[in-house]
Amino acid sequence: MLLRLAGERARFEMGHSVSAAPSQRLKVSREGLLLIKSFEGFRPRTVRRRDGAPVIGYGHTKSARAGATITEVEAELLLQYDLLPIVDAINSRVSIPLNQHQFDALASFIFSVGVQRFEGSDVLEQLNAGAPARAAEALSGWPDRVQPPVDAPYRRRSAERALFDAAPDRPAPLDLLLTAPVRGPHSGSRADDEAPATVQVLRHERRAAQAPVLNDTGAVIFIGGIGLLAFAAGVAAFRRVLAAQQSSDGTVLIGGALAVIGLIFIGVAGWNLTRKRNNKRVA
Repeated sequence: MLLRLAGERARFEMGHSVSAAPSQRLKVSREGLLLIKSFEGFRPRTVRRRDGAPVIGYGHTKSARAGATITEVEAELLLQYDLLPIVDAINSRVSIPLNQHQFDALASFIFSVGVQRFEGSDVLEQLNAGAPARAAEALSGWPDRVQPPVDAPYRRRSAERALFDAAPDRPAPLDLLLTAPVRGPHSGSRADDEAPATVQVLRHERRAAQAPVLNDTGAVIFIGGIGLLAFAAGVAAFRRVLAAQQSSDGTVLIGGALAVIGLIFIGVAGWNLTRKRNNKRVA
């Protein structure tokens, strides 16, 4: 089956080489493949999606059959085959120049919604109107089919838009794309939405780190206070034994345990306060 698909791919590319001569034809880069694979997920055997369609490998449905198995290498070959009509649709239907990030983002989008829906979409309409920014806004309004590992209907669209908006002369790491803020059709145009994906992720991480500082500091101080009380109680127990000038195994044991517990609590509290102070300096 894979040999036949490889032959079809070669014929497909040869059939489009003449018409593609006047202009440069882009292909999906490795970054684009990784983005698609991360959302499709690898299926070593045929399973059924929530819509009932059989699927295998990285979202391949055309030759998926019950009981079939596949390796990751074979699955990537099938993914490359499935991308052929998508690559052709972008190169032939989009009339404005695209950078590689924009091309990869559109390829992932079309892989999710289908070539036919893309050709009738507002995304293509805005692109051909010379408005890539409005095309990115339109892309954000297309929900993905919700299935594991996708955690929200617009999670994939948000990653694709982050890639579409990324600086064309810089790499777009997958981890930054996958953690881009989720934006649906009614997200508005806040200042954060206009920032590049890298800046958005850094802001998000900084807010997450700073938000619980007051509550955590109170808890740390409370733990430290408990430690001081326990340590003081242990020291007092030892003093009573010394003042009585007689040995009491029970008192000594309890005093020692309280002193040790107190020191542990004090140490934990001091370490946390030091770490928070250093984090604040870095932020």
